[in-house]
Amino acid sequence: MLPRLCLTTTLLLLALSPGTVSERSFVVDHKDNCFRKDGQKYQFISGSMHYYRIPRPYWKDRLLKLKGAGFNTVQTYIPWNLHEPVKGQLDFAGRKDLFSYLKLCSELEILVLLRPGPFIAAEYEFGGFPSWLPTESKTISFRSSEPVYLKNVLTWYGELLPMLVEYLYHNGGPVIGLQVENEYGSNPACDKVYLQTLTKQFRDILGQEILLYTVDGPGKGMLDCGTLPELYNTVDFGGGNITSHFNLQAQYNSGGPPVNTEFYPGWLSHWGHKFPSKSRTATANKLDEMLAYGASVNMYMFHGGSNFGYTSGAKGNKDASVFEPHTTSYDYDAPLSEAGDTTMKYWDIRNVNSKYGPVYNVPKNSTKKSYGKVDMKYWGSILNDTFVSQCGRRTKNVKPLSLEENKQTNGVIVYTKMIDEAGTLTVGKVRDRAYLVLDGKLLITIKGSSSNVSIGLMPGKLDIIVLSDGHINTGHVHMDNPRNYMKGITEPILYNSELLLNWDVTLLPLDSMSCFQNFRHESRGNQPFLPGSIYIGQIDKTCDSTTDTFVDTTGWGKGVVFFQTQNLGRHWPLAGPQLTLYAPGPFCGGAERNSTITVHIVEFEQPADHVTLTDQHNLRGPIDHSQL
Repeated sequence: MLPRLCLTTTLLLLALSPGTVSERSFVVDHKDNCFRKDGQKYQFISGSMHYYRIPRPYWKDRLLKLKGAGFNTVQTYIPWNLHEPVKGQLDFAGRKDLFSYLKLCSELEILVLLRPGPFIAAEYEFGGFPSWLPTESKTISFRSSEPVYLKNVLTWYGELLPMLVEYLYHNGGPVIGLQVENEYGSNPACDKVYLQTLTKQFRDILGQEILLYTVDGPGKGMLDCGTLPELYNTVDFGGGNITSHFNLQAQYNSGGPPVNTEFYPGWLSHWGHKFPSKSRTATANKLDEMLAYGASVNMYMFHGGSNFGYTSGAKGNKDASVFEPHTTSYDYDAPLSEAGDTTMKYWDIRNVNSKYGPVYNVPKNSTKKSYGKVDMKYWGSILNDTFVSQCGRRTKNVKPLSLEENKQTNGVIVYTKMIDEAGTLTVGKVRDRAYLVLDGKLLITIKGSSSNVSIGLMPGKLDIIVLSDGHINTGHVHMDNPRNYMKGITEPILYNSELLLNWDVTLLPLDSMSCFQNFRHESRGNQPFLPGSIYIGQIDKTCDSTTDTFVDTTGWGKGVVFFQTQNLGRHWPLAGPQLTLYAPGPFCGGAERNSTITVHIVEFEQPADHVTLTDQHNLRGPIDHSQL
């Protein structure tokens, strides 16, 4: 059994070298089995909150609620694809400004644990990998020492890590540790050369003083593959026998404190599945048990936030025949709700933490506002020439290329071809959902789980509208051939058993509706609904940037919702369980937009005549797994 020695707050790593401890230091004491901060024994109590899932104006509120509940550390991932969406072009603006987040943590006297991947999982788009990465080589292999992959990772780290040096704890910053890779023991590649190469670059750039650590599930096979002797190795778990878990962790370290780097107070959610929940009593009791044991703990998630835009990922298997996308909400049944509200679970956890360190005053929850019904009117198609000229682009493919090969990450891609004679069309594989339209009539919807779908066609204009539902983020399945998970049409299309070539391609990122200008309303007349229809609703009410609201999409089918031109994320009430999308007050925009509230919906399956802006969030609606 591990000694129960260390008391008080945040995370990990490094060997305690002989001699005096520097004025500011955070190290592992291998002899006394604890962390030492500035020479004193230390127990971190950490909570995961991801800066990019929280509106920037709300960062301080969420961090103060973390500190108010007795947490002394915050943990966050750093998604590569968030900061390098286009190769060679780094972006740290707005909600992506990691460094302002770190400065704020320092001002609030909250320590930080960083998880820079390169793989992060986190139910996040492609597990944090950039969508352009699979296009670098037809033989690229992620999370390995394969040369093309490794070169790109080291280039990214060569940009990121030097920018973090000033924020390290021994340099006066809040960062006490960085994680190397992420649950790598769950990856069957088990490439120790890869882990050693990453560790070397961390050390070369960040120096020898900063703590570096790993995290893996509490299983021997996972810890065998995911650990290195030169790193401090930790475990993650939500329940079970903590003595057994921490004793196993101890076998992979030469002394040091017990650490649970991911303790789960809730769980992730998928479209078409019941919203998961975890007992507040069980959560509080297990946290109390670990802290009494002397363990340092990070709660994943303390506050989940939102997968705004197209940042939600998906669970899948190796050939993507199983594909279960995550909801836009990342509420996680966490102590702090998606909208940043304290829950009963929050107060139970605060009571536990108060036994092991100080707690502080807790900011009030934000005001929620119900603006009422917003009538939605058909406004045209995403294939309208004016809309494409403003919000998309057109190109040509000899054979249909994927979304990524056409230099786009998410959104919609449309393949168009004139069919000159009657025949049979065979679509090999699409990801994630295709709508076949001939001369303005929907013929069939093809789900991504289907392949080699055949349909008879008459002559006419064929549009194949393909919608991305998010890239797979599960780390153990998409590494050896990540090109399997590219979006759009990914296998040849045949017509009468021959390759169908020379396609017109329309690319529509639909990142926001700020591009959408001077677009006149189209009359649909008696024409049937078609996928990719745009609906717009406006109400003459002041959009209050100090209050939050929720867009209730009940009655709609599947698509994307925009609030004041900002992309709130995907809606899919036909599948459930999420019916409302979080629209935070800061999304109201500047003064020129405050007097009117505008909602856009791009709908692909079932239109309705209105949405409701409500003060109630509904993540527990009816579910229909057959929609997937």
